[in-house]
Amino acid sequence: MEYLLIRQRFTDYDTWRAAFDELAEVRAAAGMRTVLVTVDAERPEEAVVLFECEDAQAMRRHFASDALKEAHRKAGVVPGSNQASVLIPR
Repeated sequence: MEYLLIRQRFTDYDTWRAAFDELAEVRAAAGMRTVLVTVDAERPEEAVVLFECEDAQAMRRHFASDALKEAHRKAGVVPGSNQASVLIPR
């Protein structure tokens, strides 16, 4: 099992959250479970999201998918702000 930590800036939280929530079934189909959705305390325009991923390959396909790119566009994600880290428990 791996975890995926995402940080990304947005222009409006409510718009971002609606687009994020719309992809819940797509993420679930890729074996991704949302563990935490929050914003950075010092940068409230930056979302920080942690996913638990059952299938690393499916997670990587989702991360590169057109559906996710379109969701980022709809969500108002600031171009170039997306940061992703794959975490492996020890």
